[in-house]
Amino acid sequence: MRIALVCHVYPPEFQTAAGLVRELAEDLVQAGHHVTVLTGWPNHPRGILYEGWRARFRSVEREPKGFRVIRCDHSIHPRDKVSWRLWYYFTFGVSTFVNGLAAGPFDAVLCLSTPIFGSWTAWVLARLKGARFVYDIFDLHPEAARNAGLLREGFVYHLWRRIDTLLCRKSDVIATLSDGMKAEIVVRGIEPDKIVVIPFWMDAERVRPGSRDHNPWRRRHQIPDETFVALYAGTIGYLSGAEILVETARLLADRPDILILLVGEGAVKDAVEQRAAALGLRNLGFLPFQLAEVLEEMYAAADVGLVTLLPESGKTSVPSKILGYLAAGRGIVASVADDGATAQVIREFDCGVVAGSQDPKALAEALRALADDRERVRRLGENARRCLLERYSRQTCTGMYESVLVSGRARAPVRGGSPD
Repeated sequence: MRIALVCHVYPPEFQTAAGLVRELAEDLVQAGHHVTVLTGWPNHPRGILYEGWRARFRSVEREPKGFRVIRCDHSIHPRDKVSWRLWYYFTFGVSTFVNGLAAGPFDAVLCLSTPIFGSWTAWVLARLKGARFVYDIFDLHPEAARNAGLLREGFVYHLWRRIDTLLCRKSDVIATLSDGMKAEIVVRGIEPDKIVVIPFWMDAERVRPGSRDHNPWRRRHQIPDETFVALYAGTIGYLSGAEILVETARLLADRPDILILLVGEGAVKDAVEQRAAALGLRNLGFLPFQLAEVLEEMYAAADVGLVTLLPESGKTSVPSKILGYLAAGRGIVASVADDGATAQVIREFDCGVVAGSQDPKALAEALRALADDRERVRRLGENARRCLLERYSRQTCTGMYESVLVSGRARAPVRGGSPD
């Protein structure tokens, strides 16, 4: 089959979706398909073009694993305002549509694109090509924008919801991350049999459990072996709820042996860093996204992984950042809704602690307790790795995508994951 993957992030960008698209393309090629990725220029999450890149209207690259990447022109501007974000969505949608038309025939189009414009232009592209259209929903809009406080329930909200619901109806298949998110889509009046649940995944061979002691990454960043590291790795965005970590660190000021370390970028990082500096917090550290070559060392340097979400965020799906923690065999300390999907997974596999969404006192107490109980930390880490292998393996999840793209049916068979 000839398959197009439309996604607004792609390596060298660090977002989870970027790496997943590349791995999906690799596995589809290995299964005998011809793959084209329609994407943009590396500029996320700040809307600034990466150093060493020059944006053009169209650039065609050939990946070593045998698939084509077409980079398409779009607005590149710091997206600190809604108007600039919408303009980026629009220009990306138009550009991928135009370049997609010139890219030859497709039998299936999988869209992981920007809200509204990019998703609709991908649907039109599929129809003009006579191709099957699979709409991949990672964040359900406009609900995600509302939960982040970026949009109120009014005329624009309800119009956007109607437009997105119409696209769901017109799609051949909808892929989404969890049963909870599937239920949210069904509430819109979409047939359940049209929706397949395919979670994020992590290649169990790309990140494996490693030693925290005498760790090269720790040494490079001057973190002593005796320091208990709670690692937050990922996008520090509007939905992240990462602001809670400032107060958590303040409550842990009497424990210099505990370090909360944020590794990543995002819309609220500067505000969090400025507040920490104003309070003189020495136990809250900040680093940029790390190169793929050192991710295994970075995760191994941690004792536990941190997840923070706003109360209404993440109730129906598990945030992608936990996959790195699971792969590295690191237990999770989660400041999340008690009835959400993340809390459910943690309890099911006994791979972490649920501290309650936006409760810095509970989060601080959870970190204190784990820092004083290294045996429990070890046991949670073992359970975390088991969780990844049983539920979030790459082979299983990309196999489900292949089945959907080939058959056009939501009820995709699951291929078994490989043993550790």
